Amino acid sequence: MKKYIIYFSIALLVFGTGVTARAENNNIVKIGGDVTVDEGTTVKNAVAVGGQITVRGMVTGHVVSVGGSVVLTKTALVKGNVVSVGGVIVMGKGAQVHGSSKEINSSDLSQSLAAVLNEDWEGWSWVFAVLSLFVFIGILLMALLIVTLLPKPVRLVAGAIKDSPLKVFLWGLVVLVSVVPLALLLTISVLGIVLIPLEMAIVVCSALVGFIAAAQLIGEKGLALFGRRNQSVISDIFCGLAILWLIGWIPHIGWMIKVIAVVIGLGGVFAAGLNAGQKWRKSSDNRERIDGGGTPDAG
Repeated sequence: MKKYIIYFSIALLVFGTGVTARAENNNIVKIGGDVTVDEGTTVKNAVAVGGQITVRGMVTGHVVSVGGSVVLTKTALVKGNVVSVGGVIVMGKGAQVHGSSKEINSSDLSQSLAAVLNEDWEGWSWVFAVLSLFVFIGILLMALLIVTLLPKPVRLVAGAIKDSPLKVFLWGLVVLVSVVPLALLLTISVLGIVLIPLEMAIVVCSALVGFIAAAQLIGEKGLALFGRRNQSVISDIFCGLAILWLIGWIPHIGWMIKVIAVVIGLGGVFAAGLNAGQKWRKSSDNRERIDGGGTPDAG
């Protein structure tokens, strides 16, 4: 089931970054319309969001339709997988699919969930996959809200990470290791105990902002690999979060990479705060010198 969730996320990534059909990379992608691969035509991947995909030619990669059906005529050849989210897959006699075919719709979801509840399912991995998708969507929505309301902090944190990633990572480790000892010190006094929830809230908010900033840089690099530079901040963040979510599925090391991203984000928030404090002090010193020495002569 993991690979079908990955195919779905690829379609979400395409939707979020606003990619349209491009001939030079031999992919056909369309949002809000139908996709047709004519007979005698060969493409790499065919993706449609809110439309039907009709294949009469060859697709060397995958065919993914979100909110639509997939129709494979008798001359169709798909060397990858065919996935339809919210639709059906219709195959004509003679159509060839070298990979697997999967329909993900309401009946499929209800049957799978019923099988899990009856303990007939081979494991709980599908449930965790759905929960992971909901977490991804939740973080994405929070990221969009934060970037819309507070774009400057995210930009400053991303700049701090970009300037010195190793230093920021070390700062993040220091902050992470200091959380528990600081909480223990606060328990000494009654006032400190009241401040413990505030400390935790600050750490969580800082980790979230830092993670979003790290995702922006990852998304910026990821889109640059495909020749899509100077995209909007929202597109960069969407792409970066999707990449981190997909990386999370890598066995054994996926969660470690996510933890590293969180640590770097925490360090970025701390470093951005230090930079802002230094600039404020320099600005205050300059004002004091000007006020104390008077206005300098023009000559």
